[in-house]
Amino acid sequence: MGKTVVITGGAQGQGLSHALIFAKAGYQVVIGDILPLDDSRVQDAVEQVRNAGGEALAVVCDVASTEQVEAMFAKASETFGSIDVVISNAGIMTFGKTWELTDEKVLQTLDINLMGTWRVDKEAVKYMMKQNSGRIINISSTAGLKGTPNLCHYTMSKFGVVGLTKTLAKEVAKMGITVNVLCPTMVKTPMTQRPAFLEYLNGMKGKNYSTFEEADADMSKGRAMGVAFIEPEDVSRMVFWLATSEEARLITGAALPLDAGSML
Repeated sequence: MGKTVVITGGAQGQGLSHALIFAKAGYQVVIGDILPLDDSRVQDAVEQVRNAGGEALAVVCDVASTEQVEAMFAKASETFGSIDVVISNAGIMTFGKTWELTDEKVLQTLDINLMGTWRVDKEAVKYMMKQNSGRIINISSTAGLKGTPNLCHYTMSKFGVVGLTKTLAKEVAKMGITVNVLCPTMVKTPMTQRPAFLEYLNGMKGKNYSTFEEADADMSKGRAMGVAFIEPEDVSRMVFWLATSEEARLITGAALPLDAGSML
């Protein structure tokens, strides 16, 4: 059998972009997503993966559920055998000033973004330890490397993913498993291309952008590389390199910014 990649949040946005780049390389792609299997977005993702040259398995997986994460890996192993690459991509983003946030909102974000990544990672290594091989790539954010106003709970979760990655990488370093984390700047996905995010940008920048294109064009002027929003494929190419290349075999525990110079 071929190699297998498991991707959470794999039915849309960055997750779907990751799925397609692996499909083009002939991977067996497990699309874990909270959406039901009969949702048109899931069905479309499966079709796109197959059309790109990969095998596809869609599994309902809410990363806030230990049982569903365990079931996803069991189904992936039963269907395809080895678990070669795992991309912990699922996440949410809501907004609010630190002193305005409720326990419920903070705990929801931590449960999905941080504990969800932990649930996925810990289950992944159980399979990878049996193989003495595997590569895990977690998705954080530049918000996991710097303070980000009105995103305290999101920032907390993404800093936590960096800490989780570094700790797990050290624990499994002698087992043939690498664990790394990517920290992208803003990516053109459904998470950012929505009214709530545009409202967030307007509040943060003191602007009155009416469209995402307007926000992108204006914000890009002040960025080191002239880029504010990057494409999902920009992240996917880096994920694929970390997951498959010989050059990346000795990289582990790294938190790599993919920020078009926004951190400068």
